[in-house]
Amino acid sequence: MTVSRQDLEEAIAAYWKIKEEQAAKARAKKAANMAKDKKAAEILGTPGASADAKELAMSVTIAESDSNSDVFAGQDSGDETGTEGAVRGGKQFDPIVDLIARFFREAGYPESCIQTTSQLELPGSYRPQKKWDLVVHWGDTLVAAFELKALGGPSYGNNFNNRVEEAVGSATDVRRAFSKIYLKSENPWLGYFFIMQDDEKSRRSVGIAKSPIIVDAAWRGKSYQGRGGMFCERLLEDELYDGICYVTAPMGNGKFSEPSIAVGWDAFAEAVAGRISALQKQGIPGPKIPRQSTWSAPAIFE
Repeated sequence: MTVSRQDLEEAIAAYWKIKEEQAAKARAKKAANMAKDKKAAEILGTPGASADAKELAMSVTIAESDSNSDVFAGQDSGDETGTEGAVRGGKQFDPIVDLIARFFREAGYPESCIQTTSQLELPGSYRPQKKWDLVVHWGDTLVAAFELKALGGPSYGNNFNNRVEEAVGSATDVRRAFSKIYLKSENPWLGYFFIMQDDEKSRRSVGIAKSPIIVDAAWRGKSYQGRGGMFCERLLEDELYDGICYVTAPMGNGKFSEPSIAVGWDAFAEAVAGRISALQKQGIPGPKIPRQSTWSAPAIFE
């Protein structure tokens, strides 16, 4: 059994479905909060309201204010498509995580070595740990770690810059940790999955701001989809990640496009398969999971 392009289409369709369900819940919560806030304001503005009623109304107003602050503070958490996605359960990537995990399940890795919901923290160099979206390990060997990110409208500019900084920072941090601290460990194999919403705005050419330093001409005239392709290609060229899949898809649709074949699904699947094959030659996975000792301290995989 292999992981096919059709499987990816189905996973992307499921991703959009979960995001829409989360957005609907966020809209319902916002409407309920507005209704409560309006009622509280009416009580506070009523001269004859009792002190107890006004105290309760004030507490509701303060609670809603704090709740809204939490919502807006989390808007740029990696894969929102507007403010409706600000309140989310972190589950929208589950179908794609499960799809990638299938490569390793089919290669014989037990579920205890495929972390999809917990024990996802890897050691860093500039910080103690960083949480990834999928971690596969065999004893003290880090088989693979994957970061999954998305970018959607209505705001692309700042969020695109954030995706770049996150991707570069995450890879640099864990690679430095393994090269400087965990010297006896297998070099980390890192994967990156990036999906961008396909719409008119993401396809439109983006201008370059004035700068005292000449900007790389390769960026000129690119759309955000084009920038995403260059971004992912360069992550791969500079060996920050070993396997990258970059796709675009209209909201609600599993039919995806690949702006750059070099970082398309087939190249990504081949890279993952290559990693699995290379470790199989070392006897990984084997009949017995070895004791973890080199880098996976108890706080990480316990």
